Amino acid sequence: MLRPLHAVAVLLSLASIPLPPAIGQMAGLRGGAEGAAADVADLPLLQPPIAQGYITIEGRAELRVRPTDVRVVLAVTSEGETAPKCQQAIDAAIDRLRAAWSKMGIGPERVVVDFIAVVPRYQWSPEKHGNLDAEVEKKAGYRMQTNVHLAARGEAEARAALAKALEQGITDIIAFDYWSKDLDEVKVKVRGQAVQAARGKADALLGALLGDRPPVINVQEHTTVRYPESLYHSFTNSYEGAVTGEMRRNVPYIHAYRPRNTYYRGLYSDGDVQPRELPMDPEISVISTVRLYFKSPAAKDENKADQARKGRRGWGD
Repeated sequence: MLRPLHAVAVLLSLASIPLPPAIGQMAGLRGGAEGAAADVADLPLLQPPIAQGYITIEGRAELRVRPTDVRVVLAVTSEGETAPKCQQAIDAAIDRLRAAWSKMGIGPERVVVDFIAVVPRYQWSPEKHGNLDAEVEKKAGYRMQTNVHLAARGEAEARAALAKALEQGITDIIAFDYWSKDLDEVKVKVRGQAVQAARGKADALLGALLGDRPPVINVQEHTTVRYPESLYHSFTNSYEGAVTGEMRRNVPYIHAYRPRNTYYRGLYSDGDVQPRELPMDPEISVISTVRLYFKSPAAKDENKADQARKGRRGWGD
């Protein structure tokens, strides 16, 4: 048994041994804010009629496409006593914006002005109704909105055009819509990759297990396009105080602003053929899924059994 002084000496000596640096997971603000399934789902069991009737093999492929065009949508708004004054202010702002874009080489054929709405504004006004003090809502002016659509040739021009708009005091950015002129060709390519993936799986599974690959009796195909605006992800992660304290009467408690976090997550299609690079830049994802239906070998035995049963019934009759 160690004496107390000896035990202290041993502990101090162990504490002086340098330990390797701890390796931790880099999770960011998203870590712990969202629950995720840690288990991998098992394959569902097939019902006997399905298992004995046919076999399905799926192939999925994904291709990312860098956008060739970006539509930038900006809102130009104005408030005034009358609708014509709102219109004059908006027209002047759009003229300044067109002039700034023209110096960048953006012609008028790539700019579309889209009028949205003009709506009245109201405000409360104190009035005396007999012996009663009241607040009466009255029209105080108008608010008008007109959108400007810009067809930018790529991400770099879109960012430069947005900087010019901010210089002109136009700060309401409605949307960025991405497009590619090559989508039709990409759909054909990714569909072919999905077919090849399904065939490769069929050769590896059916050919190895059954000897001969059964004949294809049907096929399904679905190709979809996911644009960058649908591939952003938002979440909220904040630590709030557990103790508020006593609430004083007639004193409002205003919480601190806790913004949502948004980032470009990209698409994880879990396909047989997928991009090798991380989803870093906003890109268009084209996904194709092909499902091949093969005749089950058990279907032959089942058909023979049915014919035998029918034959026995006919013989007995």
